Amino acid sequence: MKTSAQSAMYAKHAQLMQARQQNYFDRPSEDVLSLIPEDAQRILEVGCGGGATLKALKESRLKKGSICEVVGVDIEAGAISRAKKYLDAAYLMNVEEEELTDYPPGYFDLLIMQQVLEHFVNPWATLRQWLPLVRSGGYIIIGVPNIANYRFLKRLILKDEFAYEPYGILDWTHLRFFTLTSFKELLTGAGLTICESLGLAREELLSPKLRFLVRLFPVLNRFTYYAYVVLARKDKETSADYIPFKKSYTV
Repeated sequence: MKTSAQSAMYAKHAQLMQARQQNYFDRPSEDVLSLIPEDAQRILEVGCGGGATLKALKESRLKKGSICEVVGVDIEAGAISRAKKYLDAAYLMNVEEEELTDYPPGYFDLLIMQQVLEHFVNPWATLRQWLPLVRSGGYIIIGVPNIANYRFLKRLILKDEFAYEPYGILDWTHLRFFTLTSFKELLTGAGLTICESLGLAREELLSPKLRFLVRLFPVLNRFTYYAYVVLARKDKETSADYIPFKKSYTV
């Protein structure tokens, strides 16, 4: 893969994370692992980082006496170099511009795209581009940050602040932003059926007053979640054509 401004940005991002000792490229996602169906044997992760999640899955399956094939794809060269030590195959690719042609359509039981859609210029098209590699009836696990988180809304409304950060919801490499509703629309629009959805919150950051309000009005939970992770099933093939919005608003 040729060097680009995009891949250089992710290399710089990895350096910043390593300097802060917060490199999530090398941490397994427990939320993703908890959603992986037992019958998924061939797994592809787009945005695999250093391969930590797939490595943990492979080790867990081996302890149970079963095996699985794990394949990873990432844009960051250092991450892929580490992933190659643990995975059955790992590819350095820009997934918006390149295709994985080493496997036939429908080869994989599960596609994982954890915290990657928000990095894409066109997540609607990119998701549809990779779905053909998943068999009919197979699964997709996708996670995105929640732009409706109250900490972001507080800064935006009270301080008129939309400031990018080294990591988090306003990670400086994020190009697209989702609420639960827009996230679900993206998935169902691609022909996916949502099986299970997890809202992730950092309880230690919630004040006692906010915790009380959330218990009193559970609908407020959506403002405490910093991210969502969804398990969906591929029930049908969908057209490559798409419309990324359903409504028009006059500002």
